[in-house]
Amino acid sequence: MVDKDLERFDRLFQRFSGTGIDYIFGYGETDRGQETYIRYLSGTLIDYSLIVVDVKREELFGIVNVMEGERAHKYSWLDKIYIYGGSLEGDYINLKSRNLVDSIKEVIDVESKIGIAFNSVSASFIKTLESIFSKDNVVDISSELMDLRLRKTRYEVERIKKAAEIVDYGIYESSKKVVEGITEKELALHGMCEMYRAGADKVYDYLIVASGDTSANPHWRASENTIKVGDPIVFDYVAAYNGYYGDETRTVFFKRIYKGELRKIYETVLDAQVSAIDIIEPGVKASDVDKKARSIIESAGYGKYFIHSTGHGVGLEIHEKPRLSKNDDTVLDEGFVITVEPGIYIPGLGGVRIEDMVLVTSDGHRVLTRLNKALTIL
Repeated sequence: MVDKDLERFDRLFQRFSGTGIDYIFGYGETDRGQETYIRYLSGTLIDYSLIVVDVKREELFGIVNVMEGERAHKYSWLDKIYIYGGSLEGDYINLKSRNLVDSIKEVIDVESKIGIAFNSVSASFIKTLESIFSKDNVVDISSELMDLRLRKTRYEVERIKKAAEIVDYGIYESSKKVVEGITEKELALHGMCEMYRAGADKVYDYLIVASGDTSANPHWRASENTIKVGDPIVFDYVAAYNGYYGDETRTVFFKRIYKGELRKIYETVLDAQVSAIDIIEPGVKASDVDKKARSIIESAGYGKYFIHSTGHGVGLEIHEKPRLSKNDDTVLDEGFVITVEPGIYIPGLGGVRIEDMVLVTSDGHRVLTRLNKALTIL
């Protein structure tokens, strides 16, 4: 067992005390990417298992598959570990049941009221819980949990800062490898390896390395395209450390800028991004940050080429609330971590995006990603 994020559980117990909910469940089929609340409640990744918060007793336990028992014991925050599907010697409670459903019935009173984030599990698992506890006693707490996750704890901020350092390093190392004729895929692969070397436990499946005309595609996936003199190159890298994500984008040019307008576009995007970051502080709305960036790009005549929101929250998921868009009036508060990533994309010409991660602090903000943003010609 490792040290628990006490700040997180203080908030959790305070939020759900008196709601009538007896237990909060964290579950997910991790091979389908449903790991958010396993990590959020246990502090680590545990497969084939159910994480349970006893709201009234303020305890945390797991109903854990025998194959995962040792990992849960070494790396999780669980106060108690119930083992199903077999038995283990040591500080475990071995159950008679061979499967998770029967184990739930063995450990938890079926008259209990259960809270779980419906958006983190399959519909079939919800139906299974409803068959055990009744439909009325299985409650969707997706919104409540997401609201708690908006404000990061000190524990979470430290891990996000490390993830930011890792994506800094990945982009920096990839940019050093740029030579004429190298492919986008080769650059992405190098960045991926370097981020794992720097401590990432997960690197996003599709790193964006977009060169030349394909830089005008915001979600381009690294391809067999080769780098040519004059190309803009967009690096958008995502990696996680202890489950918490880092997300950063830089646009550079190889040898020279082959289309002069791209220099103006770069300067416009940089101005928009820096100006939007400058207004971030508690009390500012997410929509205000978007408005600031968008107004600068529109004033420069490129409004119709800024085709996505200005940013998003980051944490245990790469895209979390809030979204920095005109439609999201979420008020920023201390502990929020957001990206600011305006971009301009002109088909046939190219695109530029610059993205940083920003922590909202009590007196303003702190930029967590630190790579140089001045126009760079490699």
